[in-house]
Amino acid sequence: MSPGDNADTIAAYTSACAFFGERLATVTDLDWERPTPCEGWDVRTLVAHVVTGEALVAQVLSGGGSWDAAVDPSVLGLNPMASWRGTALAALDAASGAGVLDAIHPHAAGDLPGGVIVGFRVTDNLVHGWDLATACGTDVELPDGLADLCLDFWLPLAGSDGMAAHFDAPVMPPEGASPGVRLLSFLGRTP
Repeated sequence: MSPGDNADTIAAYTSACAFFGERLATVTDLDWERPTPCEGWDVRTLVAHVVTGEALVAQVLSGGGSWDAAVDPSVLGLNPMASWRGTALAALDAASGAGVLDAIHPHAAGDLPGGVIVGFRVTDNLVHGWDLATACGTDVELPDGLADLCLDFWLPLAGSDGMAAHFDAPVMPPEGASPGVRLLSFLGRTP
């Protein structure tokens, strides 16, 4: 998630995708319409958002297309887990290409290095994994190492218009909070 540290960036992305996938594996037929911590999104919409993000990363980092992040739950098809798995593997494969993380790619926020785009995806998978678990009534803690990486990634952007456009206002974490709780609080969630 920082230039020159590409192996660690891919490892973080892989771990964050696995974290989301583990949460997705627990979703039952009764969960899809549950509301999530993301205002206006049910579980189906949240999962479609993550799947769409991975599909876009695979496309953009492979040199094709532009960034259009419209969320359509029909992207999940009849087997949401298979849809997620396919897009996550394609995104990880694209991100692992030689020079991809250092190259500049189109993004909704402007042209960005691949490592920054992947940093967004690490956070998305991690935090939306928590959102998914919360919506389904499961308590889950974010892994400390990944949460610390995401905090380091986002802290320089604190108070920026980009953060305000994508996250609720930060909330104060409890004293002595874990890195995961601090990250969730920083991104406007109340764990």
